[in-house]
Amino acid sequence: MIDLSFSVKVPLFRWGIAALVFGALLLFFSPTVAAQYQFYEGPEFCKQCHEDNYNEWISSGHAAILVKGEESKFRSIPLPKGHDWEDISYVIGGYKWKSRYMDNDGYIITNDDSLTGGNTQFNLLTAEWSDYHADQANGTKPYDCGACHTTAWIVNENPDDLSGNQDGLPGIHGRFFAAGVQCEQCHGPGFDSMEIDRSAEFCGTCHVRGDPATVPASDGFVRHQEQYNEHLAGAHGSRDCVMCHDPHKPAEFSIKETAQCGVSCHSSIGDSYAQTTMADYGVECKDCHMPYATKSAQALGPHQGDLQTHIFYIDTDPDANMFTEDGSFVKLDDNGKAAVTMDFACQRCHETASLEELALFARDFHDENKGLEDFGLDPGLTGTWWNESKDGEGFLLEVDRNRFLYASFYTYGPDGEQTWLVAALDSADGTTANVTVYIPQGGEWGDPSGAETGAEWGSGTFTFPTCTSGSFSFTPNQAMAGMGFTAQSYALERILPSGISCPTFTNNEMAAMQ
Repeated sequence: MIDLSFSVKVPLFRWGIAALVFGALLLFFSPTVAAQYQFYEGPEFCKQCHEDNYNEWISSGHAAILVKGEESKFRSIPLPKGHDWEDISYVIGGYKWKSRYMDNDGYIITNDDSLTGGNTQFNLLTAEWSDYHADQANGTKPYDCGACHTTAWIVNENPDDLSGNQDGLPGIHGRFFAAGVQCEQCHGPGFDSMEIDRSAEFCGTCHVRGDPATVPASDGFVRHQEQYNEHLAGAHGSRDCVMCHDPHKPAEFSIKETAQCGVSCHSSIGDSYAQTTMADYGVECKDCHMPYATKSAQALGPHQGDLQTHIFYIDTDPDANMFTEDGSFVKLDDNGKAAVTMDFACQRCHETASLEELALFARDFHDENKGLEDFGLDPGLTGTWWNESKDGEGFLLEVDRNRFLYASFYTYGPDGEQTWLVAALDSADGTTANVTVYIPQGGEWGDPSGAETGAEWGSGTFTFPTCTSGSFSFTPNQAMAGMGFTAQSYALERILPSGISCPTFTNNEMAAMQ
């Protein structure tokens, strides 16, 4: 008789092991968890066809927003005092702004082992430690942020049931397929689910805080991770985030070439702005319209957080307050729109200038026909001026920082010969310049040393209501009138600016240097 016991026992043994494993999985995974995760593949699967996107993503904040401790120890981030990497289950963040740490039970560490406690959030931009919920004892701050820090997070409604907690850790109140925001968190699981919602609302499922119709604030800054709130309250609320951002790339490198403000959407403003000294100094649109009014980890100055806002609008009222009276929200107008104030948009760089002074320049900044009634004569008036009906003659005008005006008038004399007149400021009243006019004479070609430059021709007046429009009137003295010169008066327009912004910003720091 053939003994079949071995052949029978082996499959029974295998089935028994499989049953044990399956039973353990049923205990470890709820049916909902098992059903959700069975189609997920992981980023390495996506890399097979999308290596460029993978390489951009792997270096981004999305990938680093939650990382296992055993992997984080190879990154350039320190640990709170009294802790070793063996004590760390996961690190939250650590990409650009801050890192926080979870102990081996999955609780967020809130106190280090120093006498003062706290000091458990490391701020990467300043290389300084700060407190994170230092009023809570270690082992009491659970991790429940997985909806936006992980891929396929499932909240555990009963955290005491450890089978629903990641890795069975009591401090992690949910489960996830993978730490960090991986491909399938946005694209959906597996190969057959590559359709993606490109709307701002989709990005706003994570980049939001509280009610999207509000913009929460604290400590004099917009609170972090609420770009969607800012977006809705800003100038581009009707646009989608992906119009400007490539979501695969690290944030600071994610702006698309086609999304350059002064090229794609605001070209006329971009062209005129390119002629200003601010453009020459390398100041970009985002420096003023997306100032650092938001704080993620640590403020870098009195008017500088560590995140750029997406509000874009600027309130040029020097008395404006960006926040509600209790400081808990950004003020919104009747249309739900907000605006950053000039302490963030301007004073961050122009530290010595007052808000009243800055307001003069900020109002209607991009208007080429900005009025000069608040400024008077301005260095930005320097350039070439003429009247279209007077083709063949015109003015070369220069106004220095002390608002001294000098003008050259190339024209023709009564005899039809080309003549130059020059004018120098006598007195100014607001936008009106009273000048004495001179006529150079007596020089020779190649030898101007014998020229007389102080011979008076008469007097005149320039008036400049805006940076690009003006008028003049000249009256000859008796001697020049006797030679056939007559009074002239007509409107002028600037046809060639000098490249100096108009009006030219001259704050009290520059005045002190003169």
